[in-house]
Amino acid sequence: MTKIFIWNKTKEASDLDDEMEFKNTENEIKTPDSNYLLDKSECQIKESKVSRILIFTTITISLGCSIPTGYNTGVVNAPALVMKQWCNETIVNRYGVHFTPTQLDGLWSILVSIFLLGGIAGGIAGGKLADILGRKGTLKLIYLIYLVSGVLFISCKTLAMVELFFIARLLSGLSAGLTMTTVPMYLLELSPSDKKGIFGVMFTVGLNFGLLFSQLLGLESILGSESLWPFLFSFYASLVLLVFPTLSFIPESPKYLYTIRNERSKALSELSRLRGKPISDVSWELEDLFASPEVWTLKRILLEPASFKALIITCTLMLGQQLSGINVVFYYSTEILIKSGLSVYWAQYANLGAGSVGFIVTVMSALFIDRFGRKSLLLFSVTVSVVMLSAILTSIVVLTHNSITWVSYLLIIFIFGYVLFYGFGLGPIPFFIGSELTDVGPRPIIMSAMAVSNWTGNFLVGLTFPFINNMIKEYSFSPFVMFTILLIVFIWKVVPETKISSSGLRSNNV
Repeated sequence: MTKIFIWNKTKEASDLDDEMEFKNTENEIKTPDSNYLLDKSECQIKESKVSRILIFTTITISLGCSIPTGYNTGVVNAPALVMKQWCNETIVNRYGVHFTPTQLDGLWSILVSIFLLGGIAGGIAGGKLADILGRKGTLKLIYLIYLVSGVLFISCKTLAMVELFFIARLLSGLSAGLTMTTVPMYLLELSPSDKKGIFGVMFTVGLNFGLLFSQLLGLESILGSESLWPFLFSFYASLVLLVFPTLSFIPESPKYLYTIRNERSKALSELSRLRGKPISDVSWELEDLFASPEVWTLKRILLEPASFKALIITCTLMLGQQLSGINVVFYYSTEILIKSGLSVYWAQYANLGAGSVGFIVTVMSALFIDRFGRKSLLLFSVTVSVVMLSAILTSIVVLTHNSITWVSYLLIIFIFGYVLFYGFGLGPIPFFIGSELTDVGPRPIIMSAMAVSNWTGNFLVGLTFPFINNMIKEYSFSPFVMFTILLIVFIWKVVPETKISSSGLRSNNV
């Protein structure tokens, strides 16, 4: 028995709009529909409560995956000088080779960027592994890789081997890439339909907390010193070790079990446990899914217009997120503020403040993200981000030619403002909109493409910004302003509304 939609206009209300009625019909066979960007009708969404097991799962996944990913992204910034010195001394003592300052900078760039290359590899493999190993199986692999990289980080100084640090950065990047593909998809598949926005944001909350935590621990007065940096780089492994035993208690994705594995009874059992209700009260959540033996491939996605559109939207938003310059703000804000006249001490704490603003606004966004449309939030966030980026650019240009103290403080305000409004929409939404645009079948491939776009954009910005900064100097933020303006046009013209309204229907699907 399945549900179909018919139009019924009553005689008594013939002058009113048509009403959509849902009627059960017997002997109807549901066929697969490749168009997952539904634009005419959708089944009504029943309001669901968040169960304890779902909250527990979200917390443990954040501690074991999301926070370590953000932590490893930001941990290299504060102790860079200390790490370069250790690399130089280790290579001299072990190989008798003396690096010039330029060669040492090149080596450090490799050690930093290999994390991003690992992320690209993890993003490529993540979708396939999520289908082969299952969502839980992939999470277990992520935990194991993070634990191995943590052991290598804490051992490399004792063993005096830069090679171990290189391998550890590569493995942590691989695990981060797998995380970015699997975790948003997993949380969206577990969450009730009317609360997907909240759980979609939870991944970004973990990322931002990890980034902020690494900035805090990276201060020289805490773990960013010459003797303690191995503990700084490996600290995240203690979180992973803490939550590793909880893998036995968290559920597998019911949608994965039903759609990919075709295990309906097990899917219903997991769904019942997730919702805290009898199977008879939750089986409706699986009724509109199609358990297909067909294998989704990238070629199939490219050939089907709806799935191809979802792929383009997901990848463009994620690439646009990176090309908006957010990582430049986090990676280079200390250097920018020092050049603008602030002391090293205050520049470091201003950078920490920017990280704090990013984390706070991400937590706040979980409270309101389901009250507004995704497209509306994106347009608001990106538009104000353009204004803030333009103000940052203008401030840097003014400070380059005139030493005006109060403009330095304005620059800090504009940086904080950019991070704040970025976090309203452009920060969290690209991570989970791909899951809202697609069904379970093509979802892993599209989420893999999303992760690859993220890491590729991150890598390109990190690799090219120093050269751009040397070429156009104080105007180095102008490319980010341009890319973000183009992103506004793309969102306005192409991106559909995916937020589900209180009535259970998409409010403005395209």
